[in-house]
Amino acid sequence: MTSDFRDQPIRHPSAWTAQQLQQDRSWRMGLAPGEQAEALQALAAINRAGIALEDINPSNFVLPQLAARLDALIDDIEGGRGFALLAGVPIEGLSAADLERLFWGLACHIGYPEPQDAGGKRLHHVQAEFTFKDEASATRHFAASTTRGYQTNIELDFHGDGSDVLFFLCHRQGKTGGSNKLASATTAFNEILAARPDLALELQQPYAFDARGELGPDRPFQLAPIFSYYRRFLNILYKRGYIDLAQQLPGAPQMTAAMREAIDLLDQTIRAERNAYSFMLQPGDILIANNYSILHARTVFEDHDEPALKRHMLRIWSTLRRKRRPLPPALAQAREFQASARRRIALGDAA
Repeated sequence: MTSDFRDQPIRHPSAWTAQQLQQDRSWRMGLAPGEQAEALQALAAINRAGIALEDINPSNFVLPQLAARLDALIDDIEGGRGFALLAGVPIEGLSAADLERLFWGLACHIGYPEPQDAGGKRLHHVQAEFTFKDEASATRHFAASTTRGYQTNIELDFHGDGSDVLFFLCHRQGKTGGSNKLASATTAFNEILAARPDLALELQQPYAFDARGELGPDRPFQLAPIFSYYRRFLNILYKRGYIDLAQQLPGAPQMTAAMREAIDLLDQTIRAERNAYSFMLQPGDILIANNYSILHARTVFEDHDEPALKRHMLRIWSTLRRKRRPLPPALAQAREFQASARRRIALGDAA
């Protein structure tokens, strides 16, 4: 492995507990009325100019006052607690196209939107295309398809997404359920290291992940460590469901008993009440989370029958405009982070 094995705890602001987030809510940034008006003015300007969605950037989505606040969030995302919530985004009454443009315009001041799938889509609509009544039926469906969890109503256990940063805009919540959760990967690593240093080392070994068809027919799975410590940064890549699915793929390395015990302990640690912070995104909220240090989850939800009321989120994966950490080679080759690795090269980041 090219990453260093880490056998010492990580001292960093991203090592927080649920209680600390509850007591200190400075991670929530509300837009003032003037900032809301500024965002809508920027949207109107790009519409008048006929600028296509993927051509929107900070130079044409002009935010004279708000841009500095958005840029400052980078220091919270990379170097701070690892996430922030932008509240009060003025989405009421917007068309579907304007909703996308406003979301993209705000996000592009923090990062460069990246492809999220083999088709190159850089903005996804997160909706339940498949609805399951129980976990067993969902498990059978996943085993026989390349459906990804966000396309369903099932509970999504703690995991990370792709590129440096995840942006989630809440347009509508479902009828019931669908609570959001966050957990600190740094805290989880430190707790596991203190309790079972042998398993902390196991989690730094390569695991097989089902690639869900995103790497082509010749690469049904990828190999990467769950935790990787590289150039003074602790990184996580974790999708328990995809690890379990990979065990059924021909040629995928099988987990040892110790590797399975390690991910069981990781699940137990991040799900613990002391570590899992639960909340509900409200319409007009944008969650921004560092994919190398924050894991997120969602509870099962029941949707409305009417299509116009169904749960609807928008998602962007993005490479930070500044303060980009160096990527461990194993992560730079993983499907989740390939685009951010290429972006680093294009921007001339030091190898």
